[in-house]
Amino acid sequence: MIKGSRINLRHVRRNDLEQLVSLLNDLDARGEYLPNTMFSPVDLQKKFEADGMAGDDLTRFLIVDGSDRILGTIFYFKSVPYYSAREIGYTIFAVDQRGAGIATEAVTLLSRHLFDLLQINRLEIRMDSRNLASEKVAIKCGFKKEGVSRGANFIRGKHVDMNIYALLRNEFDV
Repeated sequence: MIKGSRINLRHVRRNDLEQLVSLLNDLDARGEYLPNTMFSPVDLQKKFEADGMAGDDLTRFLIVDGSDRILGTIFYFKSVPYYSAREIGYTIFAVDQRGAGIATEAVTLLSRHLFDLLQINRLEIRMDSRNLASEKVAIKCGFKKEGVSRGANFIRGKHVDMNIYALLRNEFDV
C-alpha cells in the first residue's frame, strides 16, 4: 500500500472486483471526458486472475480513503513502445470528492513510487483538452505541457484533442 495523508493507493483485491466493474461501467461516475467503453466483468476477472491487475502491460491501484472506501482508480502503463516512460491515468468515481485534491495527491504518490521503483526518466499524463480539472491536477503535480495531439481520441461520438503533459525525474520535488 502506498500511504498518503488523506488517501492510500492499494492493489485491487478479489473482493473489490464486483464494485470495480460497477464503477468502471458507470459512465456518470467515470465522468464525461473518458471513452464510453464498457468493461467486461469476465475480462476483468481474467486480468485479475492473470496478474492481480499489476502486470507489465498495466498496473492499476485503487484510491481509497482511511475507511477503505473506493474513491477512484489510478494506473500506469507503457504507452510508447520505444522509450521507457510510463503514462499515468486516473479517475475519481466519488463525485463528492472531485475537486478536493484527491487526484492531485494520488498522482503525486504514484509519481514518487514510480521514480523510486523504475529506472525511468519521464512520466506522462494525457487528457481530453476540455478536461480542465485534469489539466489542473497535472500542473499542480509539476507536469509541463508539451503539446496537443489533435483528434487523437474518440470520446462519446466525437474526435477530441488530447493535451500531453510530462514530468521528468529531475523536475519531481522529492
